[in-house]
Amino acid sequence: MNNKYIEFKKKRELGEILTDTFAFIRINFKQLLSILLKTSGIPFLLLLAASAYQAYATYDVFGDLDFINSGFSNSGSLIISYLFIFLTIAIFYASVFGAIMIVIKEYINSNGIISEDKVIQEFRNQFSNICGLGILGALILFFSFCFCAIPALYFLVPMNLIFSLLIFKNNSIGGSISESFGIIKNEFWITFATYIVVFILLYVISLVISIPVFAYTMAKTFTAASEGGLTDLSVFKDWWFILLNTILSGLQYLLIIIIGVASAFIYFNLNERKHHTGTLEQIDSLGKSE
Repeated sequence: MNNKYIEFKKKRELGEILTDTFAFIRINFKQLLSILLKTSGIPFLLLLAASAYQAYATYDVFGDLDFINSGFSNSGSLIISYLFIFLTIAIFYASVFGAIMIVIKEYINSNGIISEDKVIQEFRNQFSNICGLGILGALILFFSFCFCAIPALYFLVPMNLIFSLLIFKNNSIGGSISESFGIIKNEFWITFATYIVVFILLYVISLVISIPVFAYTMAKTFTAASEGGLTDLSVFKDWWFILLNTILSGLQYLLIIIIGVASAFIYFNLNERKHHTGTLEQIDSLGKSE
């Protein structure tokens, strides 16, 4: 067994979930990143391309002050860019979450030893289910946001647990979604609070890494103002801006790794509180060793 092995199947408080999330990522970062590059690399590149296209399409619509004659005529490309980025986000999010859950499953089954070959093979076997679940979960969140923010916040919690149920319990796509609502029953608020803390933490990190894009935008804006061209929005079609914005988007999307690992700890915490699976397994192992 790995001397730095972290037990997943046990009850945890909010602080312990955060601490163990970062500890697991720190200990297994190189191997985790290697696996994610092999499993989620293509979806990640597609997402970067979608982000760059969206930035370019946004300028085509809003980059000219004459919206009626020029901007609105290009609104079709903006709509396509949003559809493209929605689909690529759903697939990338699903592939990262699915790969992380398979890594953790292998980590648990092998007492802290992760076989990249086994993880990648299982990921390939589960790829269609992972992507299907990701797209369906994204659609559920999208329509819940369309109706109201409050139900969207409620759906946000179970939709972050569906991949745990798919991988750890071998559920179907429909079974993973339906059981995700059952597992948070009577535990919603503490789970919601945990996710809020995680999201706030990620938001602060995101603000820090967005400083270069903000600084470049401000510099271009001040330059345009000094030249009497404050209304010139060409900065948003500047290739350096698009490049920096794309890199920023990539770094922000990589923060999903933290949410994925935290979701696994949250799932096992909820499962332990409801079913005491880890405790029963420990008792059973003690009985066999005697």
